[in-house]
Amino acid sequence: MSTFNVLRYSALGAGILYGAFHRQSLESCHQEETARKEWVAREKLINQAKQEFAKTKAVAAPAVSSTGVNWEDPNLDIGAALEGLIQKLD
Repeated sequence: MSTFNVLRYSALGAGILYGAFHRQSLESCHQEETARKEWVAREKLINQAKQEFAKTKAVAAPAVSSTGVNWEDPNLDIGAALEGLIQKLD
């Protein structure tokens, strides 16, 4: 009967140790997954902030027509531009 009790309590102790180890491994996996999801969310927010900053600071590229003249330029010399177009036609 004493051998049976030794085996029974040994099995109980082994089960408790296994349960504690298994719970610890599950908790660590859950913490790692939570940290990874938080990291991904932060990266997403950072990328969104970078895109919004780029939109606000973006300088519009000058609209150059097929003739090579930027008609929206405020410093455009219209006479010189028209003369250049006439010369290209000749």
